[in-house]
Amino acid sequence: MGICLPADALSPEARKGRWRTMPYETASLSGTLLTAGPETSAPDITYPLDTSGTHAISVGILADSRAIVAVRLRLTGDDTFSVLKQPVVEEHGESIHELFWKVADLSQRGIEVGQMAVTADMQDTYGSNTRLAYIKLVPLSSGEAEDWQADRQDTSNLRIFAHNDSEGLNHDYRPATAEEIRRHIEPLMENDFSRLYLESGMGDLMYYFSRIGRVPTYDGLDDFALTYYRMGVEAWRTHRDNDEDPFQIALDYAHEKGVELHASYRVGGFHFPPMHDHFNHGDSFYKKHPELRGTDRSGNATPRISYAYPEAREFVVSLLSEIAEFPIDGICLLYNRRPPLVEYEPPVVQGFIDEFGEDPRRLNPLDARWLSYRARVLTQFMREVREAMAAAAKERGLSKPIEVSAVVGGTPEANLINGIDLEAWVEEGLVDTLIPYVSGSTLESSTESWTDIRDIDYFLSLTSGTPCKLAPNLMPRVQSPESFRERAASLYAAGVGYLFLWDSDPRFRSQYGPHWNALRRLGHKDEIESWVRAGKPSLASPVMPLVKLGDWDLTYATPG
Repeated sequence: MGICLPADALSPEARKGRWRTMPYETASLSGTLLTAGPETSAPDITYPLDTSGTHAISVGILADSRAIVAVRLRLTGDDTFSVLKQPVVEEHGESIHELFWKVADLSQRGIEVGQMAVTADMQDTYGSNTRLAYIKLVPLSSGEAEDWQADRQDTSNLRIFAHNDSEGLNHDYRPATAEEIRRHIEPLMENDFSRLYLESGMGDLMYYFSRIGRVPTYDGLDDFALTYYRMGVEAWRTHRDNDEDPFQIALDYAHEKGVELHASYRVGGFHFPPMHDHFNHGDSFYKKHPELRGTDRSGNATPRISYAYPEAREFVVSLLSEIAEFPIDGICLLYNRRPPLVEYEPPVVQGFIDEFGEDPRRLNPLDARWLSYRARVLTQFMREVREAMAAAAKERGLSKPIEVSAVVGGTPEANLINGIDLEAWVEEGLVDTLIPYVSGSTLESSTESWTDIRDIDYFLSLTSGTPCKLAPNLMPRVQSPESFRERAASLYAAGVGYLFLWDSDPRFRSQYGPHWNALRRLGHKDEIESWVRAGKPSLASPVMPLVKLGDWDLTYATPG
């Protein structure tokens, strides 16, 4: 790595604004390590390539169990960096982890290398630890290159739907430029992803510059529970000052790369508890409309906006219609975050009394009649959403309505308890894609989902023979690559056609480690089936312990 340019950006000693070069050795190779720390502010440099043709590109990163090690990479001539992060490591020994990046034609190209810079406040910056040991190029034969091109053009493998939330886009590294926004979704391009579900809002807080809702600049607020939150706010203030809409930038980039973009919306995101109450800052819909708040079984107000009130639903539909003015391919309603949306509000209680002659507050909370009756509220909301998306499509001159997806619970009982009647939604054609968030009765992200393949049977029977697509979500977010493949294989064998990945941004999934290499090819059903038939061999990436770094012999033990 010591041949990177410009040469004066490198130094054999630690210096501000320079990459430090350091010799290293493993049992099988030796070379020059490039390293930069959080306060180095190292400039971007270029590794010159004297090669041509199609290659598979990997890099070796010196891992650290006590710090995040990351590097930015892009080929010269490209407009967007990829962010490669080390896998989670527990051992304290010094070792190089190899990360596969991508396949590309390297004719007349170089590789640009950079730190992950983070703006800590409006003046200071810090960066990730970056420790790049080598770049590995494996040339593809002409036949292999043709197979790679054919594989990229095979749309039958595009069966993975990726989700990125707004926090991943705007909080982690305070993106201030269009390139920094694009890099959060760059890993999804040229892999098995056909859709990006990008969060566009929650409650009345919108992640584009809305005419109707609030925008998370939180003017006047200068103290936050987490630095993470402050960085996101600073990002939004920068977008406003630069007169650029991050949602539009992401949408344009996804479409440029041939990926559909579906705008996701958290239907339960109107009010938040400490230590997340900066989301409530400003003149919010929740503060302005106490008459639309939820009511519990005892008649007390709850910190929710209730969809039992037509005025609340009308407001949400107006936001969804505004989102649909963008050239999106669909919208997605996120019912997996902060239910309930309907409780014991007076109009619902009185309607039940009128129809059944009983007060639902005196019944068992799980009374089937009450749960079914209460679920009519969200079914009506889904009808209103469907009508609004049809109108938006007509306004845009589209030949069919804008698609509607929904992320829901993992059992019919859990959904009905939260006011969701999936049978009615599918029977009436109110949802185009159904996404069970996890298997089982909870909505916990840590749930080991679909380990019992029978858990998907209800959803398969519900959607079979209908136009509604089924795309179960693979949780938890981080698993071994073998685990992801095993669950995908089981779901495909059961009859599932699509898979969903919640949080596909570089925080959790798209870090180019071993589990990402499995995830980004999960659309290749034949490849997964062949792997199963072969006995499920390990998908681990190469790891090489160091024996020497700088002038230090790492075989010489100094305990403690």
